[in-house]
Amino acid sequence: MDNSLITTSDRVTPGPWRSFARTTTSWLADYPFVLRAGGLGILVLLLSAPIRSDLWDLWSNRYGFSHGFLVPLISLYLAWLQWPMLRAARTTPAIGIGTLWVGTAALLLLASEVAGILTTGSVAFILLLAGLIVLLFGYAYLKALVLPLAYLIFMTPLLDIVTEPLEWPFQLLTANMSVSMLQTLGIPVLLENRIFIVLPTVTLEVARECSGAGLLIAVLAIALPLAFLTLQAWWRRIVLVLSSVLIAIVANWVRLTVMGVYAQAGGKSLHGPYHILQGLFVDWIAIGCLFVGAWLLSATEPAASIAMGPLKKESFRGGVALDQVSTRAWWLAGIMLAAATGALYSIDRGATGLLQDPKTFPFVIGTWTIDHQRDDELPVGLPDTDTSIVRSYRATDGRRVTLAVAYTKTQRQGKELVGLHTAPLHEKALPTVLQVGHQAPANRTIVEQGRRQIPAVFWYHIDGQSYADRSLTKLATIKQAFTRGRTDGALVMVFSNQQTNDREDTWKMQEDFAATVFPLLREYIP
Repeated sequence: MDNSLITTSDRVTPGPWRSFARTTTSWLADYPFVLRAGGLGILVLLLSAPIRSDLWDLWSNRYGFSHGFLVPLISLYLAWLQWPMLRAARTTPAIGIGTLWVGTAALLLLASEVAGILTTGSVAFILLLAGLIVLLFGYAYLKALVLPLAYLIFMTPLLDIVTEPLEWPFQLLTANMSVSMLQTLGIPVLLENRIFIVLPTVTLEVARECSGAGLLIAVLAIALPLAFLTLQAWWRRIVLVLSSVLIAIVANWVRLTVMGVYAQAGGKSLHGPYHILQGLFVDWIAIGCLFVGAWLLSATEPAASIAMGPLKKESFRGGVALDQVSTRAWWLAGIMLAAATGALYSIDRGATGLLQDPKTFPFVIGTWTIDHQRDDELPVGLPDTDTSIVRSYRATDGRRVTLAVAYTKTQRQGKELVGLHTAPLHEKALPTVLQVGHQAPANRTIVEQGRRQIPAVFWYHIDGQSYADRSLTKLATIKQAFTRGRTDGALVMVFSNQQTNDREDTWKMQEDFAATVFPLLREYIP
């Protein structure tokens, strides 16, 4: 029969079908790993959703953080460069240390999210990723990925602890250098009170946001990976990084000088979209200078020869083992992440609002009577609150104070009580107490509003208690979230716009009024 003449080689599947069969077989072999990785990935995304949303808002709305959009992408690229090392590394899950690491990081992330603490929450997210690597794959994998993980710090506000002490010196330096540059251009200009640039047509204030400290971090976030990826010699890398610092500082001088020239030429829109676009333009000019510097430094280096070995088709999961120990590690990671995610979404994170309608707040408090003709301007921008009470009161002897209560039903980034909005209150804060039957902690402070200095007394109202310290306020919010299922609270401030030479008497007057109004606030704020 003719069929007997058909050999085994003649029955082989055609070429395209053979390739498809091999690919399908490879994916089926990797299916357990893909399923595990996908499940843990979903849990990590759910658990970190509030922090990632807050980071997105930070990058979008805060000047000096627009580089945050690039940081995760650069980190992924740095991790991809370590792929050959990861394939060669042995999988040795560290179950003991890894379990403790992941559990601690997940708990810190959960606490930060319910309290609206972006700094610790974003750091906890990075620590959680590092802990999962140790638990599932071992220390060899962590060693290979330590640089990409550490680089993620640039997308968080953690480096504010570095830039905040630099803001005032940078404000002074920027103001002086910008005045010198404007004078060099022939524009008449004076420097007043160290940070006010007085032009014939307008007076510019070198605010904290204009100090250039934020731009310094943004430029460093680009300079470090650029030096690592494009330059071989360490001295060249150091030169590029140090040059980035100088570029950031000079670019900020140029930005303020351009604003001065624009104002002198009759420009009116010094704030708003134009101000933001001008800042972004200078940022990109600084980053462009970095790339030019990297190109010039790399041009002086000898060409490096890279030996390329033969490419091998390997499993998608590389050398990751799926033995009994590894399976136990994956189960532990899944259980901990699922528990933390369940706890996060089971907390209500909200409250019903004030206990009484704020319109019913008393018009007469002790010897103080509401002043309908007063409309004092708030000395600081209060957070985006759900309900607020702002009322001015007058005593029989003519003294005036303003009470401001900002209540929020839930705290998170951009809406937290202790954050960027209230930071100016703490810059010159001095602890004090209110005599309300017991000693209730509060703060005395001086708020600078343009060229005016406004005395004020303030505190935070959380779960019926007053707090003056920022850290204690955050801890109280976390405690309230876990014990009562809500994160509401209020900022209470008493201030006076009346100009007086005796701050001590003004603070004492405000504290007496605050002690009188304190019991009433408990009837309105939960």
